[in-house]
Amino acid sequence: MRKLIEEKPLDDIDRFNLNDLANAVGWSIEDISEELRNIWRDPLDRVDRYKNMFEKYYENAINLIKKDPQQVAEKLWGAVAALIKLHASLKRVFIAAWDHGKLYNYVTNSIERVHRDLFYNLLTSGEVLHRYFYEEDLDKETFNIFWSKTLQLLDEAKQIVYKLYARTFSRE
Repeated sequence: MRKLIEEKPLDDIDRFNLNDLANAVGWSIEDISEELRNIWRDPLDRVDRYKNMFEKYYENAINLIKKDPQQVAEKLWGAVAALIKLHASLKRVFIAAWDHGKLYNYVTNSIERVHRDLFYNLLTSGEVLHRYFYEEDLDKETFNIFWSKTLQLLDEAKQIVYKLYARTFSRE
């Protein structure tokens, strides 16, 4: 991380670790690098970054659906992770790690009770697609079911997060 902050050259191990982290999160190496360079900032300062990342990965997934279902699955998982990090940053909660358990724990401890099931279902459905990226274990019909379900849940969760966004910045 220090090398990224100081903009020093990365060695093979650094690049391997960045690539591994990018695959785990569903984000690009550039987005992971930018995230790590800014890890010490106030989460509220990162709101627009996460919003833009959510929109980018969501759009990429929509645009790739006819071409590359495997990449679609990863991009949609990236959108799920970015949306949850957006919610967290709006509440000034820092989520350092991207592992699935941390995302579930955030939902349990920080999402309003009335919306928790939606976010749990979003994570669960998104995880199936994330696994598909690695294993290609779903037939076309099953993939399409989870794709549609995840999109629907993501759209519902997006409305909640964007309302929080509007409330947060209308106070300033």
